[in-house]
Amino acid sequence: MNVPTPEQVEAMMTEKMGALPQFLNSAKAIDPRFLIEQAMSSKFSMQDEKNPFDPKTSMMLALATSITLGSDECVMEQTKMLKKMGITKEELAYLVKIVKHAHSSAVMGNSKMAFDTFES
Repeated sequence: MNVPTPEQVEAMMTEKMGALPQFLNSAKAIDPRFLIEQAMSSKFSMQDEKNPFDPKTSMMLALATSITLGSDECVMEQTKMLKKMGITKEELAYLVKIVKHAHSSAVMGNSKMAFDTFES
């Protein structure tokens, strides 16, 4: 397997996204190999030929995760890419509604111990 150089990864990401995300610029300043790691992670997940999801669905899953984790820069970049992929307002709205539901369900699930402890 040919591993790209940090410069090749930066060029590919810049072509795809218009610019290298700031968090990757910061990481690159510490160790340029972070760019390779980021690219390889994408290659083995979202871009994998065995990925059962189409690219738009994969990006929607990534956006949902970024929203949940609170990564503003990832949310912005993924939303830009999804716009290019043709996401509609309705799809974005439902993505957020599903994330909101999952998050509130997780809060309720995480509250089980408090509820059970109070009742014991």
